Amino acid sequence: MTFYGLPSGYYKPLSIKEVESIHKTSLRILEEVGFMVDNQRALDVLADLGCSVDYESKVVKVEPDLLIKTIKQAPARITLYGRDEKNDLVIEANRTYFSNGGTAIKTIDLETGERRDPKTDDIAQICKVIDYLEHIHMIMLPVYPAQTDTSQVDVNRFFNALNNSTKHVMGGIYDEKGARDVINMAQIIAGGEEELRKRPIITFITCLLSPLKMEHNYVNFMFDAAEAGIPVVTSVCPISGLTAPMTLAGQLAQLNAEALSGVLLLQAIKPGTPVFYGAVPTIADMRSMGFLFGSVESGIMNAACAQLTSFYNLPMYSTGGISESKLGDAQAGYEKAISSLMPALAGAQLIHNSAGLLEGSLCFSLEQLVIDNEINGMALRAVRGIEVNEDTLAFETIKNVGPGGNYLAQPHTVKYMRNETFFPQVANRSIYVDWHKDGRKSSSQRANELAREILAAHWVEPIANEMINKIKEQFPWIKDVRA
Repeated sequence: MTFYGLPSGYYKPLSIKEVESIHKTSLRILEEVGFMVDNQRALDVLADLGCSVDYESKVVKVEPDLLIKTIKQAPARITLYGRDEKNDLVIEANRTYFSNGGTAIKTIDLETGERRDPKTDDIAQICKVIDYLEHIHMIMLPVYPAQTDTSQVDVNRFFNALNNSTKHVMGGIYDEKGARDVINMAQIIAGGEEELRKRPIITFITCLLSPLKMEHNYVNFMFDAAEAGIPVVTSVCPISGLTAPMTLAGQLAQLNAEALSGVLLLQAIKPGTPVFYGAVPTIADMRSMGFLFGSVESGIMNAACAQLTSFYNLPMYSTGGISESKLGDAQAGYEKAISSLMPALAGAQLIHNSAGLLEGSLCFSLEQLVIDNEINGMALRAVRGIEVNEDTLAFETIKNVGPGGNYLAQPHTVKYMRNETFFPQVANRSIYVDWHKDGRKSSSQRANELAREILAAHWVEPIANEMINKIKEQFPWIKDVRA
């Protein structure tokens, strides 16, 4: 069954006037400053569209009317398809979903607790656990397998994610041939080129560089994805004070211009290509020049970007659930909760990085993944809000119970007791004596146990053998890991 998300959009850090001010500034940036495109094909496509292209400097400028006309060709709704239809997600305005974090270069071993380089086996294990977890709705390729040859990374990452989960898989690409190989592999799994167009089970993430630059290889990945009918994220990650203005408003104006330039290019390549407005706003610690993901300012800007995305009626790729903490401690808890809750309440549609990451997205932890699933569940409960109607107001039940009675045996209580409140799996709500008898376990210990239980007991329908055989014929070096 297709999941349509939960209605959201209650938190508004920007007024309508402020949204329009940022919009107008972004239009001026794109018309008067422009953006650099280090790719000949893209320059030609944008010139054909009617943009002003300086081939010597590679700077492209676009008039506001042409920009708005072009980005309106992008679909307002994207369906992210899973291998199993029950995991199909409809991404549209004011509905919120969560995804794990992607491409960490370190992982914390579930058995030893040691920080180490990731392996392909970790991709399989992480994706199997995500397949089980209710509040992580799709898969972001979680880690980079350090010992895998660069030319083989892309297919190995996508294959082992798809083979260990039936949820949609989204990820970045590192090799130009790898992009085409992944598309070829996905077409085999989907049942053919046209079948993949109808139900794309993967999404490519392409990064735009701040300030205002498109890199050659990432642009080529956009062409490959658009031609194959695969959704694309054009992710921008400006850092206030370093690669964007220090003020949040200034960063938002630049980020908005960058995100719209990505939508513009993809619609110039192929009108109607499904594309996400990609927002990864961050700040710098001006005391150390360190890059900060888990700041409260990032949460505020992601919430503001949700309003901007809604203004253009585009699907949104947002960011949340990040912490600079090196382990799953109190800092991780409060930074992740705040940065996930704020964009969710603002109506951010797909909040990536919201589960599993520590150390500012450099390190992945299965324990943290399980804990973050719970944080996401609480955030979604907040998004759901309070349902007020004749039945939930419960007048007849109150009348039946009367003064001095109790509600425990009332049919109304039975009807609502399973879904009115959120029930955590990791958080301990028992009294002290019971907690003490049970071993005085911390949240991390309980999360470790739950992750082990999922890996031992959860079963994922694998890719059909005939498809795996076809894939291995084309890619004999592929590492097939079943968690």
